[in-house]
Amino acid sequence: MEARDWTPLVTALVPTYNGAAFIMRTLDSLAAQTWPHLEILIGDDRSTDDTLAVVRRFAEGHPNVRILERDANLGWLRNSNDLMSRARGELMFFAFHDDVVAPTYVERLAEALRANDRAVLAFSDMTVHEVDGPGLLHVFDELEGLRSSVERGRVMVRRPGNWWVPNRGLFRASAFATVGGIHPNEQGEYSADWTWLLGLSLIGEFVRVPEVLCEKYYTTGSLSKRWPHDADQLLALRRSGIAEIRRSSLGPVAKARLNGHLWRRVYGRRLPRGMKRVFRRLGL
Repeated sequence: MEARDWTPLVTALVPTYNGAAFIMRTLDSLAAQTWPHLEILIGDDRSTDDTLAVVRRFAEGHPNVRILERDANLGWLRNSNDLMSRARGELMFFAFHDDVVAPTYVERLAEALRANDRAVLAFSDMTVHEVDGPGLLHVFDELEGLRSSVERGRVMVRRPGNWWVPNRGLFRASAFATVGGIHPNEQGEYSADWTWLLGLSLIGEFVRVPEVLCEKYYTTGSLSKRWPHDADQLLALRRSGIAEIRRSSLGPVAKARLNGHLWRRVYGRRLPRGMKRVFRRLGL
């Protein structure tokens, strides 16, 4: 099959909880995709509102929809991991219930992956609508042209502005299998999409499509608006970044370099001699 004929099944992952008031705009944007092979996989995390009824009605008119009804609330991280493990697509993306994607979203990002077999993820620019506020453009271009896993890791370790934008991208199912999903940290789910993206960046390139193909609408109930963002949360997150690097397939020298960068960001100083010996024993 020639590259231009590559039209694999793509799975839209929709982890949802109490999104009845706004999930239809997300689902309608998925139904409008120009990509010919799309599966919509919805995981309702034991919603207490009418979300399940809304998605059931949507599924009645769309045979490419599958709904997973949870017996208990899993939280966004476990819900998302389970959806990825059950996806049938060769490619997949998160369609969070407060996001809306352009009709050509899948088509344009799939084209970007088709053109670069070193890439594990393709993403676009975003417009983010704050609660009762204007829409603002968000661009993440700091990984462009970086072929080295270590260089990409150095960027992601810094958690630069808009680092989270690629999480609205299209990624290969093989990348999920390699990274092993989204890993929790000592504080649970706090900003765990950062370690997920860090892990992905260590196994392949990210490709930015410089178009606005996704719009995010924050609500007062949005999870990231409820996180405390305190020092304990941040410390736990950075420790989980060290664990993510350790799990990767990078060589010992590369792991040591990246963990050294992250250690300085966690503790504000260089690795102590004792910790250097520990890192060497651990193969870092």
